[in-house]
Amino acid sequence: MRVEIPLRWSDMDAQGHVNNVRIWELVQEARNQAFIPTEAAPMLDSGMVVASQRVEFVQSFVVDEEPLLVDVWCSTVGAARIIMEYAAHHRGTKVARALTELCPFDFVAGRLRRMYSQEKSAMLAMSAPATSWSALPVVDVAGRTDANDVVTVPIRWSDVDRYGHVNNVSLAGYLQEARILATTAWSPAMRRAGENLWVVARQDVRYVRQLHPSTQQCRVHTGLVRLGTSSITLAASVEAHGDTILNSAAVLVCVDRATGRATPIAEETRQVLAAHFVARP
Repeated sequence: MRVEIPLRWSDMDAQGHVNNVRIWELVQEARNQAFIPTEAAPMLDSGMVVASQRVEFVQSFVVDEEPLLVDVWCSTVGAARIIMEYAAHHRGTKVARALTELCPFDFVAGRLRRMYSQEKSAMLAMSAPATSWSALPVVDVAGRTDANDVVTVPIRWSDVDRYGHVNNVSLAGYLQEARILATTAWSPAMRRAGENLWVVARQDVRYVRQLHPSTQQCRVHTGLVRLGTSSITLAASVEAHGDTILNSAAVLVCVDRATGRATPIAEETRQVLAAHFVARP
């Protein structure tokens, strides 16, 4: 199924392209629009949780009068588990792809539930082959002594969705906030308005439990797990009152502002970043 999503000027960020968190939001919008005309639509009201999500940012793009076109399909249908996939295009160019693992949830009983027959039929009607994804290890760095870059993020009322918990897109915003604050504290060369751009190429998130607004704030732990020639991989965990909410991995690429192409990380920056390595378990 293909859905069309008009873009907004507020989708742009300081680096002059559509922000990676906005793309998470557009993926969510595409999924909801795909569900609405089907018998799976009641799931949007009765309850559904995101268990994990992957987003690969293929090509940066800017907002104009052309909408984002998103192909949405279901690559896996289980008794209580669905995998949705997405391919987003703007002006004929593929700009992102994503994968979401969803589970029907009974919020009254506080547990996962099996899909009803009509919901499963609707998902099967949207079936298409799965795509391949390279492995991106996701580790829990909350409370690790070697991941001591911690940012406290307050929860806003607008972060909460109709299910009464902090929405997964808002959580992606928390990760972005902590990522920028942590990395710019590590090195001035990581500034997003510096000589080079730092763009997110891939981000995977595994959700452990819900985050409720009554918590008021959460803590995001960030550490470096890979240092490549022109890219880095960061591990991050969101934690509240000692409980891990989610774990994430993000690949950032150093891009030359003038050419828009990946460029090697300066040696001075590499030495500073190396001090923030987190040992993988």
